[in-house]
Amino acid sequence: MSDYYETNAASYIEETKNLDMSRFTSRFLRSIPEGGAILDAGCGSGRDALLFHEKGYRVRAFDASKELVRLARQWTNLPIEHRSFHEMNEYAEYDGIWASASLLHLACDELSTVFSLLYRALKEQGILYASFKVGESFTKEGLLYTSFIPDEFRSFIRNETSFIIDELIISEDAREYRKGEFWLNAFLKKNATVS
Repeated sequence: MSDYYETNAASYIEETKNLDMSRFTSRFLRSIPEGGAILDAGCGSGRDALLFHEKGYRVRAFDASKELVRLARQWTNLPIEHRSFHEMNEYAEYDGIWASASLLHLACDELSTVFSLLYRALKEQGILYASFKVGESFTKEGLLYTSFIPDEFRSFIRNETSFIIDELIISEDAREYRKGEFWLNAFLKKNATVS
């Protein structure tokens, strides 16, 4: 992983901590029982973990960048953990997992393994929110952006994971200077028929 977030953590948090994700957080929370357990996986600034916490959910959050974790802890006052997706070992612990703009930094050949760890960590009927850029994968400032077009993503989920697609939403980037860039927002359900 690039050290981009280590050297740009403060500016990244400043740029993203006030983005309006309510369309997607509201959709996500509709599937979570009141006071349910949520994992914010690759939490960045901690913006969404803080929102879930303030709404009364039991929240656990982690990020792979030490500096992001340090600053996010200060900003949110939450006990954010420093770890990676590959270090997940939870089993049937969460009602929902929120992975906003985080899984896209994994290489395509890592995604199947990580999706299986996310699947294992969810309770039956649990929901996963994940977002990726729409288009072709690319590298920028040393960071990998694994991207999908909708049909590619549907095929990946069907062939490489045990999840069921509940809903896919294409949205424009919330940042003014990123207008014209689009995101694939996926709401995925744990398939109770798969052991």
